[in-house]
Amino acid sequence: MKKLSVNIIKNIKTKSIAFKEKRFLPVNAWLSENIFKKTDIVIKKTYRDISSLKKGLIVIPIMLVVPLLFLLIPPAIDFGLVSPHHAATVNSFSLVFPVFFWTLGIVFTIIIGTSGAPLIAEEIKTGTMLILISKPITRTRIFLGKYLAVFLLGMVLSFIAIFSLGWITVLINSGNIDHFISLIPFLTALYLYSLFILFLFTSITMALSSILKKSKTVSVVIILIIIVSFVAFQFIRGLVGDFYESFQLYHFDLGYHLGNVFIFFMETFNVAPPSISWQNLFALLTGVYKFTNIIDPDQRIDLGGLEKTNYYLPIFSLLIWIIIAVLLLIFGIYKLKKREISI
Repeated sequence: MKKLSVNIIKNIKTKSIAFKEKRFLPVNAWLSENIFKKTDIVIKKTYRDISSLKKGLIVIPIMLVVPLLFLLIPPAIDFGLVSPHHAATVNSFSLVFPVFFWTLGIVFTIIIGTSGAPLIAEEIKTGTMLILISKPITRTRIFLGKYLAVFLLGMVLSFIAIFSLGWITVLINSGNIDHFISLIPFLTALYLYSLFILFLFTSITMALSSILKKSKTVSVVIILIIIVSFVAFQFIRGLVGDFYESFQLYHFDLGYHLGNVFIFFMETFNVAPPSISWQNLFALLTGVYKFTNIIDPDQRIDLGGLEKTNYYLPIFSLLIWIIIAVLLLIFGIYKLKKREISI
C-alpha cells in the first residue's frame, strides 16, 4: 500500500512537471529565439567592459558617504532600551532623505548615465559597432544586450550599497542583529525604488546614446537632467511661488515625480511613518509635501507629519514614468535600427 502511494505521488509530480513544461514551452521558445539568442553574448561582453572591481571599490563608498555623514548625528534614543521595530523606525528616519537624494539620486543616476553613454554613440564613432552589426545578430538584440548589461550593473551596485548601508547603520547605532532584520523591509523598499530609477535612467541614457553622436554629449545631457531634477526645481518652486501650481509646472518636474514614487514605496511597505523630521526635507527638495502639519478637523489634534500636495497620486507618477521608460526603450531600438553606421 505504501509503495503504491509513493508511485501515485511520483506519477502526479511527473505529470505536473510535464504539464508545466508543455504549457510554458512556447513562451520559453519565443524568449530564446527573439530575446536571448545571441543577446547573452552582448550582455556578457558589455558587462565586462563597464564593470570592474576597481570601479566598485570607488563608486560604492561614494554612494555611501552622505548617508554616513547623517549617521554622525547622535540619535535621541538608547538603542539598548527599544524594540527592534522602534530601532528600525529611527534608523530609517536617519537614512530616508540622504539615500533618496544622494545614494539613489545624484550618484546612482550619474553612474548609470556615464556607464551607458558610450555604449552606442562611442562604438559607432570608433567603428566598433560596424564590426558588431556585421555579425549574425540584429541591431535590436545589440541594443537590448547593452541595455540589460547596464541594468544588471545597476542592480548589483544598488543592492550592495543599500544593504551595506543598512548593516553599517546598525553596527554604528547598536550592533544588534535583530535591529538589522527589522530594517530589511525598509531596505527592500529602497531596492525596489532603485530598480525603478534604474529602468528609467537606463532608458533615457540608451535612447540618447542611440540619437547623439558623442558619448560626452550624452553624459552632459544626463547630468543636466539630474541637476534640474534634484537641485534646480527646488529653487524654481521658491522663485515662482503660486505660479508653480497655477501653470501646473509639476507636470514637468521630474524631481517631484521621483519623490512621489519614493514615498509610494515607503508607504506601501509602511517603513517610514509620517514625521516632519524627514518630511520637511522632502517638502523642500521635491514638493511632495506642504509645510503644514496634518490636523484633525474635528478635534484640532496634530496627527503627525506634513500634508501632501497631491498633484499626482503616487501610483500615477510611478505608472507614467514606467510608460515613458518603455517608450524610450522602444525609441532607442528604433533609432539604432534606422541609424546609418559606416566608417
